Amino acid sequence: MAKCEQTPIKKVGNTGCVNKNCWLAKTLNYPPYDRCQYCESKFHHCLFLHYQVISLVLITFFLVLFFLVEGRISELVIGCIFTLVIIYGYFINKSTEKIVKANFSQKEAKMALEELTEKLEERVDKQTEDIRQKSRYLQELLDMKTDFLRVVNHQLNTPLAVMKGYFSMMEEGSYPIDKATVAIKGGLERISSTVSDFWNAYELEGERMKMEPQKTGIAEIVEQLIPEKRKLQLAQERKLKIEIKKPNFKIPLIWCDYKKIAHVVSNLLDNAVYYTRQGSVIVSYELVGKNYLKININDTGSGISEQGKKKLFQKFSRGQNATNLRPDGSGLGLFIAKKIVEGNNGEITCFSQGIDKGSTFSFTMPIYKNQKVSPTEEKTVTREKKIVIFGKK
Repeated sequence: MAKCEQTPIKKVGNTGCVNKNCWLAKTLNYPPYDRCQYCESKFHHCLFLHYQVISLVLITFFLVLFFLVEGRISELVIGCIFTLVIIYGYFINKSTEKIVKANFSQKEAKMALEELTEKLEERVDKQTEDIRQKSRYLQELLDMKTDFLRVVNHQLNTPLAVMKGYFSMMEEGSYPIDKATVAIKGGLERISSTVSDFWNAYELEGERMKMEPQKTGIAEIVEQLIPEKRKLQLAQERKLKIEIKKPNFKIPLIWCDYKKIAHVVSNLLDNAVYYTRQGSVIVSYELVGKNYLKININDTGSGISEQGKKKLFQKFSRGQNATNLRPDGSGLGLFIAKKIVEGNNGEITCFSQGIDKGSTFSFTMPIYKNQKVSPTEEKTVTREKKIVIFGKK
């Protein structure tokens, strides 16, 4: 119920509540009768006031009538009239009080019912939303199952089938053992890489990977990786130009997990080589304000469509060109790279003007400024009890 204006602590129905809608109660600043604390009506709507007005009119009427008929008004008549008024007034007063309290109780019951209805609607809405979320979760589980089986079937069964084929040829003596061994080793490395990607994706699902930040020379990492990438078979077959564009500033040290950021750089360089048929792969640097260094890996490769950009960093997400150029990719590399970069307080982005127009993958890292490992970074990250949900294709 609404609170009284004069005494905001006291609600309607409480002892001493003043009905500010009533002229009399507001003037007196206290309820004239007990029933007044249950009333919110205006003064001229008061039932007892109506009775008083009607009683006054009737008394006047009868007194005038007797005076006109008898020529005078006897004391007995006056006494009888006032006795009837008092007795009738007593019962009217009690009836009025019951009516006012009944109206108050009805209002309270109505408000309680409305409140209960509102709460029930909220609970129904909440339960409905829970059901929707569970339905979406179950759908995600089905999608996970589909994607996982598809990837496992291709990423694990394919190299296993190749290895089995080479073993058969070795047993038959139709293929040299040394060449078969190289092919089998490649299959094992592919299986190992796929399993490692699956595990990293599972570890990173829904949380930040535990990092061991340290003062790191990103330029050294890049300079070590470039010669390795130049030796890749695809890079040599396609005669790709893989170089570092020297900046016009001294490349600062960064604060990050050395091994994991090296993995990110290696992964982005591998992607650039795999998806570039001809041209170049160039690594460059930019300063972002005073606190961040940006590392860019630019290629002249297959590029990325606008639709492909929307799901670029999702699990198992691969564009059509990517699938054609690298059929054995797991679709987890960029997802893992994004999680690693974000875990090191950086950001990874991609820019491409479209299909066959190349692309630039960039990520930022905080510049080293005498940072130290915080207590929270020293603690082991505890994985939440949840199942990994693989994104939809």
